Amino acid sequence: MNTLDATKKIRDSLASFDASVSHSVSGQDRPKADEIYAPEHHAGALDPHVPIVLGARGSGKSFWAGVLGNKDTLVIAAKEYPRLGLEKLEVQFGFIGQEGGGAVSRETMDKMVPEGEENEKAPLFWRAVVMRGVQRALNPQESPSRIKDLIEKYSDPEDWEEECQKLDGLLFGKQRTALIIFDALDALAYEHDRLRKLLDAVFRVTWSMRSYQAIRLKLFLRDDQISRLGLRFVELPKLIAGATRLKWHGTDLYGMLYARLATDPNTQEALDRLLKECGLPPTAQSLGQGRMLFIDKTGQAQLFTRLAGQYMGRGHKKGKTYDWPLNHLSDGHDEVTPRSFLVLMIHAAKHLPPPENTVLSAEGIRNGLREASKIRVEQLALEFPWIRRVLAPLALLQVPCADERIKERWLETGTQQAIRKMRSQQGFMLPFASSDEDEAGDELLATLKMIGVLKERDDGRYDMPDLFRVAARLLKKGGVSPI
Repeated sequence: MNTLDATKKIRDSLASFDASVSHSVSGQDRPKADEIYAPEHHAGALDPHVPIVLGARGSGKSFWAGVLGNKDTLVIAAKEYPRLGLEKLEVQFGFIGQEGGGAVSRETMDKMVPEGEENEKAPLFWRAVVMRGVQRALNPQESPSRIKDLIEKYSDPEDWEEECQKLDGLLFGKQRTALIIFDALDALAYEHDRLRKLLDAVFRVTWSMRSYQAIRLKLFLRDDQISRLGLRFVELPKLIAGATRLKWHGTDLYGMLYARLATDPNTQEALDRLLKECGLPPTAQSLGQGRMLFIDKTGQAQLFTRLAGQYMGRGHKKGKTYDWPLNHLSDGHDEVTPRSFLVLMIHAAKHLPPPENTVLSAEGIRNGLREASKIRVEQLALEFPWIRRVLAPLALLQVPCADERIKERWLETGTQQAIRKMRSQQGFMLPFASSDEDEAGDELLATLKMIGVLKERDDGRYDMPDLFRVAARLLKKGGVSPI
């Protein structure tokens, strides 16, 4: 295989990656075995003894929840992390934001826990959900109990505790551990106060079960869900103190990309050809000898220079190709998610015309950023239905700028009033609480900072990371032009 054939094969393979790179816990979009890449510091996402996993949208929460919840991927994860005892797990879903897989639906929850009765009924409801999961872990062939029946049967806390102790003993005797997974908890409710109370009840039940030997709960959450909801469970700080945060370093992201290429039979030979040109060991040795290709920044940068050239322009002023995607895909908290990273690489490989001697071109990488920005804002709109209405008035505004410039645009276009009207029609959590327009503008700024869409600079001006700016059509001197 000559060099031109090798670059074309890798480009074609990269362009064929799934552009959605989005996963659900179960169903058709659940994680596949060949997609697993396991950074060592993400072990807590799988560890049954770590009850809380925090991460931004696209950081891999649902991916890892799905890895745990599907037997074929759980087997692979058990080999990647042998010290966690994953081979002993019996995994069940508590709530995952969708029906199926044994998880409770939102409709069932709304019926069992009517609005206004969360404080009294939510803890008992979640105990029933946990009980059903533990029962199914012990006897997966039996028909699952109805939540309504479990609520009636274990309305007395002592009865529930005695049954849990009994089931815990049975599991421990069989050297099995029941793990009940909760994901997509933002889908519990759209109204702020109800969501807070339902989440408080989940945390309360999670905390109460920490002493059991063979029953574990695991919650996958976004950081902003903790900060902006004003959760009141008194032991929450202790739970959060032991949480795992899914933060991806640059070497993790490139390692994930190279691992997919290295484990694909269609690209192994082509990748080995380019590795040889770089003076790096072939993929088989990289996998076997300390996984150098997947953890060493120097080796990763050497290979990416071969794939995309050294610089984003004719010289160093535009930046190095290895660093550029990481710098331009970061949000306001300086985090880059694997979803955005893969989208950029996929669309960079699809960009035409293809380069002659490399897999990717600088212009292709810039185009990949545009696609990643577009998709990130689209996905953000699923989580925050108001985000498009907030970003639209800011089009063609040059950043960084003073906060007053941003609030003026919102005031001129009646943004806060429009969002209140949208909320009354669609039902979602408002990004501000005040009825005063100026105060609401300040709260809206704070919300955008909290979710990483805006970033306050040291001089007090506000900037918008390229990950959002490009799709939102804001301007920046020397920056990538908007779509």
